[in-house]
Amino acid sequence: CCFSCLPPSSSPHTGFNTMSSSSQCALRVSISASIFLLGMIWVSTMTDHAKYEGFRVAAPLARQSTSSMTRAFYKPIPATEGCATPKTAIFVESRRDQHPSQRFSTQIFENSRRFRRAAGSSSRVAQNILTVNAVAPAVIFGGGRVGQALKEMGEGQDVILKRHDPWPEDAPEGPIFVATRNDALDAVIEKVPEDRREDLVFMQNGMLGPYLKEKGLENATQVLVYFAVAKLGDDPTDGVTDMNPEGLTAANGKWAKAAAERFKNKGLSCKVLNKEDFDAAMFEKLIWISSFMLVGARHPGATVGDVEKNYTGEVSNLMTELADAVSKFEGVKFGPQLPERLCAYARSVAHFPTAVKEFEWRNGYFNELSKEAYKNGQKEDPCSTHSGYLAELGIGKIIPFPFKGYKEYITEEEMQQQDEILTKFEIKRDEENEKRIKRKKEMDEKRKQERERAESVRKEKQLHEEQGSKARQLQMAKTAAEEETKRSLR
Repeated sequence: CCFSCLPPSSSPHTGFNTMSSSSQCALRVSISASIFLLGMIWVSTMTDHAKYEGFRVAAPLARQSTSSMTRAFYKPIPATEGCATPKTAIFVESRRDQHPSQRFSTQIFENSRRFRRAAGSSSRVAQNILTVNAVAPAVIFGGGRVGQALKEMGEGQDVILKRHDPWPEDAPEGPIFVATRNDALDAVIEKVPEDRREDLVFMQNGMLGPYLKEKGLENATQVLVYFAVAKLGDDPTDGVTDMNPEGLTAANGKWAKAAAERFKNKGLSCKVLNKEDFDAAMFEKLIWISSFMLVGARHPGATVGDVEKNYTGEVSNLMTELADAVSKFEGVKFGPQLPERLCAYARSVAHFPTAVKEFEWRNGYFNELSKEAYKNGQKEDPCSTHSGYLAELGIGKIIPFPFKGYKEYITEEEMQQQDEILTKFEIKRDEENEKRIKRKKEMDEKRKQERERAESVRKEKQLHEEQGSKARQLQMAKTAAEEETKRSLR
């Protein structure tokens, strides 16, 4: 449609200016109609080939200034389950001098006409057509299934780092996705420059809160990944269930919106949650993975689907118990039908195998709740079924609560032995606290002595300068007196 809005003087056609006005108008109309029809055919073809991967046409908006550049991206969104008819989206990029995490925003329009109204007249939209990336470039740690999937969600400007790769000098100023195992986190954090660690995006399963707090990264972005990648190079499958058709993947933190936009680039859902809602969602996933893996380990060879189908009562009771413990100790409020919702997710990944892995990050959290309850003098284990299953499998710490749940798996000798271990642990903990207090006092005393030495050096230097100043003044007075005497003699 560009030519229909161009003046005759700007037309690239030879001899156009020599034609009559009516001929010029007819030619412009015919060219416009042809281009419009070809464009509609092309749009239709592209729309049929991808769910969220339509074309992007962009042009500077009419409302531009030297200090703020705004661009509009035209992108058709085909009809989906929740949308009967295609819609048109305009992605707005605000100031270029803003941080990348705040650079992109999205507004949905019902049709291309409203898009053109927002962007300016059709002639202005048609000028300076260019392609713009809607996904912030990122650094991705991990070249496995999830890492490669993250790269495929981008626009080809991402950098993938493997275990022994150094930090690149030209690393993109965007999110830093960590798609590695939990035991590799120390090495990853150490590799990232301190001024970029606020850009880390953690995607691991399990209880990361205490670890991130210890590293000073309690406010780092976290993503609860519910999509699955069957094998390297495969497209991810979204974690959509019959009870959560909107999807379960969620994010919180500085780069949460950027992560959501990246996932949506492959048609994956992602909710951006506040801290309170994200914590509840995080604990739900922790409860799911700890329960299904533990119950599956009690029945060798069972998949997640087998546990959901054949041991529904067993795993539901365990999930309810762990949810009650979390609510009691953490003050987290869960939504209704938690076991049913988590079983619905299990059906979407029914082929997954079961095994108790990364104990410290998963089941270890609930084992610690049991241990703390015992050391604090409580008479009941808040996670008795969980502790019983661990004792049955010989995993984790056996807590000697003399009541139902797992007593049948433990002999009196084992209970006595565990009691002695816990007593030694408490003594050792007290000794470590005393050593920590002693070290702190020593450090305080050392800093005090250093301050005193510095003050002494400062005073000595000041005294020396004062003495030097007085000596110079006396010398100057003596010189002046000698000069005066010489003048008198002359």
